[in-house]
Amino acid sequence: MSSERTVILPVNPDTAFTLVTDPERLRHWQTVACRMDLRVGGSYRFTMGPGLHAAGTVTEIEPGRRLVLSWGWECSDAVPPGDSALYITMEAHAEGTALTLRHEGREAGQPSGHAEGWNHFLDRLVPFAKIGHAVPDE
Repeated sequence: MSSERTVILPVNPDTAFTLVTDPERLRHWQTVACRMDLRVGGSYRFTMGPGLHAAGTVTEIEPGRRLVLSWGWECSDAVPPGDSALYITMEAHAEGTALTLRHEGREAGQPSGHAEGWNHFLDRLVPFAKIGHAVPDE
């Protein structure tokens, strides 16, 4: 099972790459806290909320073009760390960068809230890229 979404960011691909890899920038639109060792084989841990920790490893990295992370939730039997993969690609676009996030590898019976969650966070990334801060959640 997979989900995919593309958003257009009004920044160049190198800046888009930092928006999805720099812990300080991630903290503004996606995470509460973030640790990322940005190298192949490096680990990451995103605190998404109280007791919600996504974790995995960096499996591919091409600055300004592509980032692949193994994905899962600490303390989860349904989607443990490394159980699925995130593919994030950045391509130059007339209006800046087309950023595509694809989440692959979930089994049909696994929680389907991932697509809803990615939509929520990508909806926060677009204004963050435009104005430098995310809009408050409703």
